[in-house]
Amino acid sequence: MKKFFLFILFFIITLFSFSENFFGTFDAKLHQIKGDITVDNINGTIAINDFTYDGKGSDVYIIISKDKNFKDKKNISKKLKRAYVNEDVYLEVKNLAKLMDKGYNTISVYTQKYKYSFADAKLIMD
Repeated sequence: MKKFFLFILFFIITLFSFSENFFGTFDAKLHQIKGDITVDNINGTIAINDFTYDGKGSDVYIIISKDKNFKDKKNISKKLKRAYVNEDVYLEVKNLAKLMDKGYNTISVYTQKYKYSFADAKLIMD
């Protein structure tokens, strides 16, 4: 009987478990970047809604970092090779929850060539 109740409790917890959602908005410096970010770190997904970027940067990626410390940055997108105008961009990131537990809390549009961020978004928990 005890095992049955533990099973039911586990089932209920699994059924009602929730994802932790984080949000942010790009603070653009260059290249007309804008977009609203929603991060589901449990499922490892990042959605950038209404993403705009003029496509004129060189060697540009979307990255995640610790408080804009680009020494420990992780690329989370393929190279951005074109312009985007109010598009929705979806990214899947391996081990996103672990990265965020380690302090990765900023999404940036970053040029590898010049080691500069064109726009940053600090992630805040819902």
